[in-house]
Order: sequence, then C-alpha cells, then structure tokens
Amino acid sequence: MWENGMSNAVVVRQYRPEDRMQVREIACDTADAGKPIDRLFRDRQTVADWLTHYYTEHEPQSLWVAQSDQVVAGYLTGCLDTKRCDRIMVREVLPKAVAGAIVRGALWHLEAWRLFLGFVGTALAGGVPKADLDKYPGHLHINLRPDFRGRKIGLQLVERFLRQVEEAAGPGIHVTTLGHNHAGRRFFESMGFRLLHEQPLILPEGRWYRRTSTTVYGWTKEN
Repeated sequence: MWENGMSNAVVVRQYRPEDRMQVREIACDTADAGKPIDRLFRDRQTVADWLTHYYTEHEPQSLWVAQSDQVVAGYLTGCLDTKRCDRIMVREVLPKAVAGAIVRGALWHLEAWRLFLGFVGTALAGGVPKADLDKYPGHLHINLRPDFRGRKIGLQLVERFLRQVEEAAGPGIHVTTLGHNHAGRRFFESMGFRLLHEQPLILPEGRWYRRTSTTVYGWTKEN
C-alpha cells in the first residue's frame, strides 16, 4: 500500500469479478493512446470485449487492479502464455465480439471502415511486430484512469506482475506500445524492458490517416 498523492490510499490486488465493469470502462476510456476510443470506433462493448474478455474470463489470476476506495484506478492485464491467449482469442473472443458488433450495427458506421482500412494499410506497410514467444511467452497491457496517472501506480502494477512471472518461472514477457507514446516507452525502458521491434502503423486522423508505429519491448530476468 502507498499514498497516491491524495487523501486516499491505493492498493494493488488481484482482479475480482465485481471489478469487471470498471475494467471495461477504463479500457474504452484509454484505448486510443490513453484517450477514449470513441473517435475511432463507437461500439464500446466490442472494444471492451476485444481488450479485456480473455483476461477477465480465462486468466483472471494474471489481471491486477489498483483500487482507491471503491474505485478501480487502473489495471494490468497479464498473460503467462501468449500462444494460449491467441488460440482462445481466435476461436472464441474475436468471433463473438464481431458477431455482437454486427448485431448492434457497429460495423456499418464510417469510422469502423476507416479503422479497417487503417489495418489494411498497416499490413501492406509491414504488419504488426511479433515477439519471439519462446523467449518472451508472456505479455502485459496497462491502463490507468487519467486522474491517477503520474503517481507511480503503473510502476506498482508492473512490479507485481513481474513477481508473478518470476514465481511461475516464466522466461520473459513482452509489451506493445505506440511509437509516439514516448512516456510509455520511457516507462518500460526504465523498468528494464528492451526494444525488440518497431514497425509502421496506419491510423485514421481527422479526414485522413496518420502514419505512426508500434513498438514491442521484451523483458527477461537477465535484462
């Protein structure tokens, strides 16, 4: 436990089922480089399913939350076996998320097609970088509510997950960030992650598209 700079203490603990709605809310409010996803894709249920369903339903023991009073200030979705995660995502999570989006009519909005064309452009420009899953089989993703940033909560979440990886004798983990997320990149570099890959990413930006990048960082006990 530590002070978060306000009158309330923040505690890092494992995820509980009653945290689900807050975790999904934070995922949608931060999915666009720390900002709400709505300008890129308006169906929040699809976004929340894509970003959090595997972790809340299939690997909750690797999902950590930071709590202040009754508020989830942030979370870390961790995974010890990315190959297993990928199998479940392809077989279960993504098909259900897409089916739900179709039923709700989310795929017929212009921003959905613009986002899809951005994915196509990304693939044509070189695709999404991959980590060596034999060396870095685990992964993590971290999100914090804006009013809780800058208080070392992310540091505590990552440190707790790294202890879990070490306790499980995992060889290493990886994390993906946006290339222009300079604060995020400095954060992971300060924790001993090293840059593995950087490749192009095409995203909608206003009426046009923005060319940025995705980066993959890796961590092992030897780093």
